[in-house]
Amino acid sequence: MPDAKLATIQTMLSQQGLKGWLLYDFHELNPIARRMAPLPEQLMLSRRWAYWIPARGEPAWLVHAIERGQFAEYEARFVTYSSWQSFERALLELTDGPGPIACEYSPDCGIPYVSWIDAGTAEQLLRLGYELRSSADLIQAMYATWTPAQLESHRQAVQICLDAKDRAFAAIGERLRAGAAVTEIDIQQVILDYFAAHNLNPDHPPIVAVNEHAGDPHYSPTPERASLIQPDDLILIDLWGKMKDAPDAVFADMTWMGYAGAHPPARMREVLDVVARARDAAIALADVRIAAGEPVRGWEVDDAARSVIRAAGYGDYFIHRTGHSIDTDIHGSGVNIDNLETRDTRRVIPHIGFTIEPGIYLPEFGVRLEIDVFVHDDRLEVTTLPLQYEFVRAM
Repeated sequence: MPDAKLATIQTMLSQQGLKGWLLYDFHELNPIARRMAPLPEQLMLSRRWAYWIPARGEPAWLVHAIERGQFAEYEARFVTYSSWQSFERALLELTDGPGPIACEYSPDCGIPYVSWIDAGTAEQLLRLGYELRSSADLIQAMYATWTPAQLESHRQAVQICLDAKDRAFAAIGERLRAGAAVTEIDIQQVILDYFAAHNLNPDHPPIVAVNEHAGDPHYSPTPERASLIQPDDLILIDLWGKMKDAPDAVFADMTWMGYAGAHPPARMREVLDVVARARDAAIALADVRIAAGEPVRGWEVDDAARSVIRAAGYGDYFIHRTGHSIDTDIHGSGVNIDNLETRDTRRVIPHIGFTIEPGIYLPEFGVRLEIDVFVHDDRLEVTTLPLQYEFVRAM
C-alpha cells in the first residue's frame, strides 16, 4: 500500500478513536477488501482472509495456513490459522486484542453500499469483544476522491456528452422536419456512434425516453418497446461515459430535457421549473456550507431539493434519491445525496464528485435535470454547465 494512502487511513483511524480497519473477505463477498488489500496477482484464496490496517504501525495479514505460500514474496507480518478455533485466536492476535474497529458494516444497513460483512461474521466479531464501526468515511476518502488528472478526464467526458446531447436533439429535429420516422432507439444509436468516434466508454447505453417513458426513471428503449418520436413530444436524454484511454478515468453523467415543437405545454414548463428550482436549492446549500467551512451531509442536500418539490405539490412523484457519487464507477464509493432510499450521513468532503438530479415522474411524462458537481476545498463547482432552465427545442 502506498505510504501516502496508508498515512491518510491511519490519520482518520486515530481521529475516530479506532484501533484499525479490518478488511475481511471470503469468496469475494467484500469488494472493498479486495480493492484495498495489496493482493498478489494470479491469486487463488479459497478460505477466509483479512488485511489489518492499524491506527499505528504496519499492516498485517490473516490467511489460512495452506494459502500462506501465495504470499512468499511479501515482507509483511502474517498470522495463520487452520481450524475455526485457531481462526478466532489468530484474529485476536492480528489486531492485538478486541476494541473499536472499522469494517464494511453499516448500522441498520443505513448505507447498504458499504455493508459487506455478513451477519454471522459480525456476530462473531461482537462476541469476541470488538466494537464495530462503519468504514464508510474511510472508503469515501480512499476511492471517491479525484486526483487532478481524474478531474481533467471528467471534464473531457463532460464535453463529449454535451456535444453528443446537442447532436441527438439536432438529429431529432432534422428527421422530423424531413418527415422521416425516428425512434428512441435511433437517437440512442446517434449518441453511441458519437461516443465511439470520440473514445468514450458509456458502460451501458444511454436513455432516450419520450412522453410517458420519461415518467419511468430507469426506462431503457429496446427494439420491442421503443417509441416513435413525433412533433410535440417531450424527450428525456440521459447519457454518461468516461474516457477509454485515461487511467482511472472518472465518469460524466447528465440528463437534459427537450421538446419536439416550439411551445411546450404549460404543465410541462411548470414541472421543469420546479425541478430546476430543486436542483438549484441543492447546489446552493452545499456551496454555502462548503464556502463557510461548515459540514454538509448527503441527506441534507437531498432534503434541500426534495423540500422544493414537496412544497410544489409533487413530493409523491419524486421517487429516488437526489444524487449519487461519481468516480471511476458511474455509481461511486462516496456520499450519495440521499434521505429517501437511505439516510446518507456521510459528509461531503473535498475532491469528490456527485450528481444532483431531482425529478418529477407523472403518468403522462417525466422531467429530470441531472448535473455533475465537484467539491473544491472552498467551493462547489458545477462541471456540466450550462444549467438547463428551458426545454431544448428539437424543432
